Amino acid sequence: MQQYLLLSTTYPLNSSHTKKLHVGLQSMKEGIFEPIVKLTGNYAERINFDSNTWKQFQENMGLMSTYLSESSKTKVNPISFANIFVSFTSAYGAKAILVTHKENENVPKEVSSVNTQAESAQPPTKKRKSYSVAIVMQQATFQGMERVIKCVDAHVNQLTSVIDNVNECARYLIKEIELLTNPFIDAEIIRLVFRGNKEAIERTVRTQINNLTFLETYFNILFLELTELKFNEIVNIVLTNRGL
Repeated sequence: MQQYLLLSTTYPLNSSHTKKLHVGLQSMKEGIFEPIVKLTGNYAERINFDSNTWKQFQENMGLMSTYLSESSKTKVNPISFANIFVSFTSAYGAKAILVTHKENENVPKEVSSVNTQAESAQPPTKKRKSYSVAIVMQQATFQGMERVIKCVDAHVNQLTSVIDNVNECARYLIKEIELLTNPFIDAEIIRLVFRGNKEAIERTVRTQINNLTFLETYFNILFLELTELKFNEIVNIVLTNRGL
């Protein structure tokens, strides 16, 4: 499923645009948004960096650059932080960096790829199974990343400076929808009520934001993105809040 980022910007890393960095706000839990950097490639949906893992990745970019630019065949040990792993390898005869993001998912033991004799003697329970997403970067792509890194950081800092107002806006939007709808309704009714009251809801949400700069610069596009790209999530939050 497409995961839209709010207030986002995209930076291509190579001439074919097959590798990109996306910077924007992603909903994490209960409608709370946080800045995120997303690395995408041809065959991978995404590798997500939050502010901490992005900082740690940058701290190791010097080592990556040295590996890619030097002719030495000295083995370099992989590095890891949180659920991000960086391996030093080769692709199509040239040195490359392999960036991997590992996620754990609960799966029954009986379908797990690891099935020991001891496990088979126990009743089925859930076990953590790892799934990986990996993106390969050769020197040209990595240099493309180095060129845009200051722009990425500037955008992350800009998003961080307005994140409180963004989350306020999302909360006020949810509150206004809840006030206008009956407790015993379904998702389609919520959508109909919102469409019939969209302008009034927008005005009410706007009046509750006190940051004039945010209102002038971000509010219009943010409200549009919330109600066009994230509305299904908002509907789910309203239903969850009502125990439906």
